[in-house]
Amino acid sequence: MKSGLFLSALVAATFPLTLPAQQVPNGYHTVTCNKLKPGKTFADYRHWAAEGPHKLQQANADSGRISAWYLLGYVMPAGTSAACDFVNVSIYPGSPPAPLGLEGLGAALKKAGMTMGTKEYVDQRSSMAELVFAELWQNWNAVGTLQRGDYVVLNHMKAPNVGDWLAYEKKMWQPFAEAMVKDGVMHGWFLNTPVYPGGTDLKYQAATVDVYPSWDALFKNDGFVERFKKVHPGADMNQTMASFEKLRTIGSLEVLSVEDVVVAAK
Repeated sequence: MKSGLFLSALVAATFPLTLPAQQVPNGYHTVTCNKLKPGKTFADYRHWAAEGPHKLQQANADSGRISAWYLLGYVMPAGTSAACDFVNVSIYPGSPPAPLGLEGLGAALKKAGMTMGTKEYVDQRSSMAELVFAELWQNWNAVGTLQRGDYVVLNHMKAPNVGDWLAYEKKMWQPFAEAMVKDGVMHGWFLNTPVYPGGTDLKYQAATVDVYPSWDALFKNDGFVERFKKVHPGADMNQTMASFEKLRTIGSLEVLSVEDVVVAAK
């Protein structure tokens, strides 16, 4: 079964890519990789995040600065050799706003109704974890969503011709993903490419994200062949998979858990 993944892209000014007119990006997202400080556990961070980042990001979502925010914990790989213990993902409705400086952070904390000042917030955050890297991704397509308790399969891909790959994903995999979400097999599927960092030295040029409603759902293959035939009548599944293999190779496959979700209050 083709596994896909999260997290996302690019603009012509930052990547030598020519896309068909119908391929229109729909926003950006940032991914920050974080490593826990010695002696700290993810449970410690989750407890702090409920009082700090969650409230701050809720205010950002309500103000329209972001569309959504997710806290994802790494399941595999994990341990001291893993680059990240968890990631924060912020989704933007359009072009990403400039990063908040200390002054902007202070204003945002006040807007969130938090009593702690900028220094206290930064000090608490720094005592929990350190930032390993931050990336900006382009969102090309989204089916469904993420919910707390879901599991995310993040699939970084090497794609020599990103435009051809995007077109084939939208043509062949997107309707299949829509069917799986409709049937409850998955909660979401996302198609993304990196913006920054960029360049020819990147180990991957794209990513897909598959979102499953439970751990068991990761390993089930219920009705895969039958669903493919229903979505693409007359298409040969083996030839379709072979075409995918020509357009991309899977560079890494990672599993994360959805620990917290923030969206704008209704």
